[in-house]
Amino acid sequence: MELPASSRSALACLFVGLVFACILAFYFAKRPCYPPGPKGLPIIGNLFDVPSDYAWITYRELGRRYGSDILHFEVFGLHIVVLNSMEAAEDLLDKRSGISSDRQQTVMIQELTGWHRSWAGMEYGDAWRQRRRLFHQHFRPLAVPQYHSSQAKAVLNLLQSLLNSPEGFLEHIRFMAGAMILDVVYAFDVRPGDPRIELVEKAMRTSMEIVNSGVYLVDVIPVLKHLPPWFPGAGFKRQAAEWKTLVDGMFEIPYSQVRASVREGKQKPCFLATLLTSVNGNEDMTYWDEVFMSLTGTAYGAGSDTTVATLTTFVLATAKFPEIQVAAHEELDRVLGRKRLPEIEDKESLPHITAILHEVLRWNPVVPLAIPHRTITDVNYRGYHIPAGSVIFANPWAMLHDENIFPDPDAFKPERFLNPDGSLLDEVPEPIEAFGFGRRTCPGRYFAHDVLWLAIANILTVFKIERSVDERGNTIEPRMEFTPRFMSAPRPFKCRLTPRFSGAETLISSAALTVEG
Repeated sequence: MELPASSRSALACLFVGLVFACILAFYFAKRPCYPPGPKGLPIIGNLFDVPSDYAWITYRELGRRYGSDILHFEVFGLHIVVLNSMEAAEDLLDKRSGISSDRQQTVMIQELTGWHRSWAGMEYGDAWRQRRRLFHQHFRPLAVPQYHSSQAKAVLNLLQSLLNSPEGFLEHIRFMAGAMILDVVYAFDVRPGDPRIELVEKAMRTSMEIVNSGVYLVDVIPVLKHLPPWFPGAGFKRQAAEWKTLVDGMFEIPYSQVRASVREGKQKPCFLATLLTSVNGNEDMTYWDEVFMSLTGTAYGAGSDTTVATLTTFVLATAKFPEIQVAAHEELDRVLGRKRLPEIEDKESLPHITAILHEVLRWNPVVPLAIPHRTITDVNYRGYHIPAGSVIFANPWAMLHDENIFPDPDAFKPERFLNPDGSLLDEVPEPIEAFGFGRRTCPGRYFAHDVLWLAIANILTVFKIERSVDERGNTIEPRMEFTPRFMSAPRPFKCRLTPRFSGAETLISSAALTVEG
């Protein structure tokens, strides 16, 4: 029996009213006491409040607005917590690391593009713990000295490239970082244009494109992963397939080459060779192949881009504030006498170089908003409710720009880490926040610290970094602009690197002959 039009209209109005009432009831219902944050909208929550560009700065400002070092957002039911202080990060990510060390899993990364092999993004569990333990064994402080010769060789090659074509300093730094990691991990001796380094560079660009693109629809509606690539709107499937080819190649091709060389007894010592020879001959290599591929492929991904961004930040800061070189040059000349290049063993004698590195890491932490953690249980912190499954972003940039700890935080002042006599100041904390938190702290940080220190010390030993000039002799101010998403790296800028004394070229060439000999 068909209802009259008036009845149908009344029922429709009733239905709409009920839906609206449910939305209002949900919106205004008594909710748990979450940390402070902007009020969200029904259904979508804080979708329009979560920043995309320079989020670390926005979160710092929001923290000031709400008078809180911990913030809360909710987007389509996903709870997001931002920590702007070291105290909050230590409490939640260090002291409670057993329940806050998980990672958010996404379809695009974990299922479609091949990046599931990167153990940096794995779920917190036995597989992750195994990889972390193995990696730490080979890159803990006592193990890192075995890589010093590879680091020194890479830095020396960088000096030669800077001497020959200083205008290409960014490309030289990028090649140095990649070549060094390929040497340490696989014992590959690569030159510019080598297809092995080009492969891993292309694969790494896919990871940047994924994280910089924000949230993919397939991550919100996972069933879309089943769409055929030719289906309208399934362009993400075609793109993911292209990326997966590159990522699989990055993990598999160099691994297979070294595995074959080890089997034939021709492989030079390296991280992967050590892993492979540690396996008992009776064990299932299919299992270990996946574990070792995860370790070696992740090593490049975790170390290359961050090294490049940190060293280019150093060059930018030095070009912009050239006066910071004066004390460093004096210290280097006093300790080395312009007779040799610095070595890692000189670190204690060169505290000003260490202070410059600390200030580079503090001034522009290259991962300014740490890779997010995920809680596996509900957490009560300071009376606030943080639900299980919440995504927690630590904000190292805000911590390292806290004027209560680092006065005048936007200024580049290496001397903030030094006593008047030039020794390192114990009262000013080392910027360890730049390397992450809790059980997800970067396990390669000791290796990274050594190569960054060595590169800065060597560059300042033989070069003077200055602003560029145009064809009329006018000074060109370097651009103080940084990339706005996952990684904060300087945008391309110009500067001059010139030998700072008459014997600098000879010093470099003599050191090169010693290495070759």
